[in-house]
Amino acid sequence: MSDVAVRSVAADLTDGADSQGSSSRAQRGAVRALRILFVQAADELYGSDRVLLSIVRGLDRARFAPQVVVPNDLQYEGLLSAELNRLGVPVRSMRLGVLRRKYFTPAGTARLARDLAAATATLVRVIRDERIDVVHTHTAAVLAGALAARLTRRPHIWHVSEIVTRPSIVRRLLSWAVPALSDRVVAVSHAVRDHLASGDAAALAKCDVIYNGIDASRFHPSNDGLTVRRELGIPAGRPVVGMVGRVGTWKGQELLLDAAPRVLERHPDALFLLVGGVLDGRRHELEALRRRAAAAGLGASVVVSDFRHDTPSVHAAIDVFVQPSVRPDPLPTTILEAMATGRPVVAADHGGAPEMVAEGDSGFLVPPGRPEALAARIGDLLDSAALRARMGVRGRSRVEREFSMSRFVGAYARGYEALAGRRAGTR
Repeated sequence: MSDVAVRSVAADLTDGADSQGSSSRAQRGAVRALRILFVQAADELYGSDRVLLSIVRGLDRARFAPQVVVPNDLQYEGLLSAELNRLGVPVRSMRLGVLRRKYFTPAGTARLARDLAAATATLVRVIRDERIDVVHTHTAAVLAGALAARLTRRPHIWHVSEIVTRPSIVRRLLSWAVPALSDRVVAVSHAVRDHLASGDAAALAKCDVIYNGIDASRFHPSNDGLTVRRELGIPAGRPVVGMVGRVGTWKGQELLLDAAPRVLERHPDALFLLVGGVLDGRRHELEALRRRAAAAGLGASVVVSDFRHDTPSVHAAIDVFVQPSVRPDPLPTTILEAMATGRPVVAADHGGAPEMVAEGDSGFLVPPGRPEALAARIGDLLDSAALRARMGVRGRSRVEREFSMSRFVGAYARGYEALAGRRAGTR
């Protein structure tokens, strides 16, 4: 492919304007909708699942006919599948050979290899039987979609929303496989792109950055947070410091608990709300978080809640949103949700957070792993309702300007059409 062609596809993927000539619209009306096969790594409703759902929901069905494949190797609730079914989107469930930590053992690796081979073969049949035009692999943990696209000679977009640092063999595998097996690579942030490409010019040439979009009508400052507060027993006027995210070893819930005593010295009435479920089979981590809060004497000041569907209302119940990830978080969508809700953000200064939070404007960035710095900035925001309101307004404006849903979905739509058109021209 020539350099001119590469630049053309990149422009189609990243151009913010969604303007098409009348002749192009007429031509599109004369052909069938492009069939896009999405291959996803989970069947729940956390960050990447919601992002995929947003793309599928936003695509013009006159131009695109999406189908989705999800894994069934974990005891998930099928939350993503249920939402897709409500949209009338065909969903298939199968063992996909997803890269998960539990498979990083000799026996697990053998099982992973078998699942990957079987999934690739199945996806090859699906692509051919359904006459798929473009394959979209969603997250770096799924290899089968890329392999099947290569075997069927279909254009392939790989959406990467991870910064994988270990195991090192997995990082090296993905750094090679993602650009090698894709026509285009879409990173959710510059931090992800730079980590994935690691300075490789050929990889960088294939990689674009498309920020996730937020439905600013769903996450809005006017949302009602009182219902959540009443349910959890939080008085209407009590200041709430909150975070939303899966409980794990690196999202930073423990760090927020470490910062809590320092915040309570300045604001004794503050309450800390931690919302998020756990991975399959790791329910003990949620209970361990509650025990840690109790052991630190924070029981009356901390509420730990499991996964909730009413995320917009949760954000509305929070006064200061915190994202204290101890490892680089690629582009935590919950930050954008909080900003769209008009809430100031305190986030760890690494990963994608600096690309979302304008320091001192829509929130504060603090050194990772520093509970004292985290506590100081939370305290500064609790000190001043005016500062919180000012940062909230600027944060929402930033979301509307740079992270809109129309910009996000439009970039993908143009990318699918560009790749499908390129394929049609080379057959």
